[in-house]
Amino acid sequence: MRMFLPVALAAALLATSGIGQAAPQEAATASAPAANAQQAALQLLDRLDAGDYPAIEASFSDEMRQQVPSKQLRQVWESLPQQLGTATGRGEPQFAEQGGYQVVMVPLMFERGVILSQTAIDGEGRIAGFLLQPAQPAPAGEPAPQS
Repeated sequence: MRMFLPVALAAALLATSGIGQAAPQEAATASAPAANAQQAALQLLDRLDAGDYPAIEASFSDEMRQQVPSKQLRQVWESLPQQLGTATGRGEPQFAEQGGYQVVMVPLMFERGVILSQTAIDGEGRIAGFLLQPAQPAPAGEPAPQS
């Protein structure tokens, strides 16, 4: 399934944080900064679900606030159900460090697809980047043995 998230927003979010395809680590083995980053990323998603855009903008770094106006973020977030159906849950957060940022990746499940959210947290605990992109399909398993 091909997703049509606004390219300009994805590019701005990606460029703001310098995050890309970070190599994930299990969240359970992460350090205290990773736990704080995970909490910030999940709080961002909760606030997006609640439509609390002023609180979201207040948690952004200065650069992120300039690059991604809350109106643009709202348009993208609120377009997801139109594209993918009702949200059905979230997957397990994963953590990576990249370019001086703590990056938390959370799969977002919808009726018709999965989006991977990536949230970059700076050294001050502020959201410095946020990227939504189609999740990569899981690698195909071994073919079932035939008898």
